[in-house]
Amino acid sequence: MKHLKWGILGTGMIAARFAQGLASTDQATALAVGSRSLEKGNRFAVEHGLERAYGSYEEMLADNDVDAVYIALPNDMHMEWSIRCARAEKHILCEKPVTVNAGELEKVLAVVKEEDVFFMEAFMYRCHPQWQKMREIIDAGTIGEVRILESAFAYNMGMNLENIRMSNPAAGGGLMDVGCYCVSFCRMAARAEPVECRAVGYIGPESRVDEQATGVLKFPSGAVAFFTCATRCGVPSMANIYGSKGSITVSNPWFPSDDNAVLTVHADGKTETYDIRYGRDLYANEALTVAAHLDERQTPAMSWEDSLGQMRTLDALRADMGLVFDVEEK
Repeated sequence: MKHLKWGILGTGMIAARFAQGLASTDQATALAVGSRSLEKGNRFAVEHGLERAYGSYEEMLADNDVDAVYIALPNDMHMEWSIRCARAEKHILCEKPVTVNAGELEKVLAVVKEEDVFFMEAFMYRCHPQWQKMREIIDAGTIGEVRILESAFAYNMGMNLENIRMSNPAAGGGLMDVGCYCVSFCRMAARAEPVECRAVGYIGPESRVDEQATGVLKFPSGAVAFFTCATRCGVPSMANIYGSKGSITVSNPWFPSDDNAVLTVHADGKTETYDIRYGRDLYANEALTVAAHLDERQTPAMSWEDSLGQMRTLDALRADMGLVFDVEEK
């Protein structure tokens, strides 16, 4: 596995968390940060122990020592900077949602293939082994046929219109920020793409994005899924799978850790728990997943086709909800 030297585009909360993850392993290095402000870049580099800081994204991409780039920018910037990273021959880990819509992702993938670089949508939770165990349990027939999936990911940030998560121009909102995790989980557990997507949500008159929403998916097998997401209402996180013979409850679906990554299986009148301990930071593991699959240019944890299916599903849900982003009207 190649030791990758990472560049980070952006200095926000998720960029900081990724840098912290890299600091926890000696198998990868957080080398550089690119910011639109050299002052912010320098502050980020000092705080997280990075060797180099740049006052523009372009300057960081010109650094020949940077092997891979983590794109931690607002959603509406993902397509442009994924393409720019690919043109700079950098391997790419791009924050979710990987683009604003499926059409944008198709453009990105065309360039990724042309430049022959690695590309992955940064659903860090997908890299944790609890999900491999979940699939093993389902594939073994322990809970029978998967019939109902339920999940939730929501928080209350108040009316903070300065935050990109509450910004239509930045392609924010509950579905794109956290509901996408629920959609990803449902598709993964169903092992298929939905044939029907329905959604209702409250689109704030000031934010012009969904501040709370519920979605329903139907899969070819007949399995159905429903999920809840929000930016202005706290709901306990959950991910449950109900089958014809039993069920699986995931204790900590979105941020699994050695302290809390437990699958509880109810089947045949018995309850069995699986405590999945991995001994590795969630974000460090994501970066090392990239390195482990560098030669294939994509990873089974979140393949290109998987991301395309994800974006097409989000597109369909937004269409049913009536949510259009400014960037899509240009």
